[in-house]
Parts: sequence; C-alpha cells; structure tokens
Amino acid sequence: MLAHPATSFGGRPWPGSRHRPAGKECDEYPFASTWQGASTGGGKFNWRMIPKAQNQGGGKALANFYLYNRILEKDTFLVWIKN
Repeated sequence: MLAHPATSFGGRPWPGSRHRPAGKECDEYPFASTWQGASTGGGKFNWRMIPKAQNQGGGKALANFYLYNRILEKDTFLVWIKN
C-alpha cells in the first residue's frame, strides 16, 4: 500500500502554521504517495500552493499511472518532466 497524502504534515494536508489561500491546495514533490515524499523522505521535499482543481487532477492522473503500470509499494519508477 502507498502512503496516504494526508500524512504529509502530521496527518494534515498542509502545515497548520501556513496560510492556505482560498481555492488552493498544497502540492509536493516527490509525491506524497512515495517513500521519498514529505511524510517519509527525511525532509527533502518541495511544496507549493496550486489551484485545488489542478492538484486534484494531478492526483487522479498519478493514481491512474500507479494502477495502469501496476506500481506496488516500494516499486521503483522514474519521473520525466516534459515541457
């Protein structure tokens, strides 16, 4: 099973000390659903506030990638960023 994104900041999807603008969500990289993500990666991650719809769309696309490619817990995969 992959880690749940809500565990990224102590069970909250966004650190309580930060202001969350309306209509925005916290997005992080490496993905929260990986062992390198914020909850398990030893603090080596990046986060930004992005539009809620964009973040949810990205999460759905990532979930479909895991399903289609049969990615299981601790499977290794690469991410290529295309412009």
